[in-house]
Amino acid sequence: MQYPRLLVHRTKKHKMPTYPHNTKCSELGCKEPRSKINSFCLKHGGRDNLPARDTDSIYQTPAWRSIRQRQLSMQPLCQACLSRGKVEQAQHVDHVFAWKHIGKHAFLNNIFQSLCQPDHSHKTALEKQGVYTHYTADGERAYTKNDYAYVVALNNV
Repeated sequence: MQYPRLLVHRTKKHKMPTYPHNTKCSELGCKEPRSKINSFCLKHGGRDNLPARDTDSIYQTPAWRSIRQRQLSMQPLCQACLSRGKVEQAQHVDHVFAWKHIGKHAFLNNIFQSLCQPDHSHKTALEKQGVYTHYTADGERAYTKNDYAYVVALNNV
């Protein structure tokens, strides 16, 4: 069986895009190679790696690993999805009250909930507006920063 011949335009060569052509620093007159993150060399403010946030290291502590493992063992499904009657696996252990808004003491002294990626992102966006959402079997409960001490104390009884 013979296949029909494909028409090929031989007048123009079409190339796929490759690594950026601008391999040199964007600073006027500089001929140094650009960095990996932006278009400047290291001398002119280029960066070859993204800096870790100061608070990221706290998520590597044994205490957090223990809390995370315990929470995902107790509740492996997304609590937000369950409150809507949907079943999804949780990937994140979330602080109901954003500890960065409350203080470092709230990192371990908090209410934790298991969430999937989309619900964790949605909840994080709400936190920027000052709304802290707790997903329960009874539905969603919205709190403010002022509710932290009372709600956490109630939860620890």
